[in-house]
Amino acid sequence: MYDDVVLGIDLGGTHLRLGLVDRNYQVSQFEIRKTREILQGDRPVQRLIDTVSAYIAAHLGDRLPAAVAVGFPSTVDRTRRVVMSTPNIPGLNDLPVADLMEQALGVPVFVNRDVNFLMLHDLLAHDLEGLPIVLGFYVGTGFGNAVFLDGRLLTGRHGMAAELGHVPLFRLQDRCGCGNPGCAEIIASGLRLERIQQEQFPDVPLEELFIRHASHPALRQFVEDLSLPIATEINIFDPDCIILGGGILHMEGFPR
Repeated sequence: MYDDVVLGIDLGGTHLRLGLVDRNYQVSQFEIRKTREILQGDRPVQRLIDTVSAYIAAHLGDRLPAAVAVGFPSTVDRTRRVVMSTPNIPGLNDLPVADLMEQALGVPVFVNRDVNFLMLHDLLAHDLEGLPIVLGFYVGTGFGNAVFLDGRLLTGRHGMAAELGHVPLFRLQDRCGCGNPGCAEIIASGLRLERIQQEQFPDVPLEELFIRHASHPALRQFVEDLSLPIATEINIFDPDCIILGGGILHMEGFPR
């Protein structure tokens, strides 16, 4: 028997979030876990399936959700069935995740880039669907980007459009988690902020960095590095609206 809810899953580089969403977009039974604790090991998809199965059993009993939707911090192929590359979570590359989860769970499974799901939510929540061009920038563990153009999300021929975090920057030679050198995400992401905290402020909790040290040169440089790719895309698209989201941009004390 199917329940009239969808199980929504946000699989981030740091946290895994699960919740049941009804027809009025109300979320219930919300849970949050550490991604690395859930997906550690050499079978991350099976561990994800086990986690989802246990969640369904705990909250729906012998019923099933109408569908499962999973947002990955990844590039996803154009068919929205295959997770192609996940720089910040080892073992989630070139896998038919939607098919594997459907076979195991017995319900329709929809996968997409996490930023695309975030963008769709924000477009609906803020009544922006009618605007011709909306850009979304979501900075958490990585640097997520989505482009809403003339009524649809821009995906590109291979599903890899709007990967702003993996645009190579001039003269930056460090290697990104995706394997390529010089990606913007190396210096403009939550991972970069964590390194700054460990190197410069080891005794200050990450969430207090901008409250206590916003004027420090290292943090000012971080904000500038984060701003440059955003400003570049704004100049390319000349959007009607931009959305700034993600845990880093929502930190208390972060420059507005």
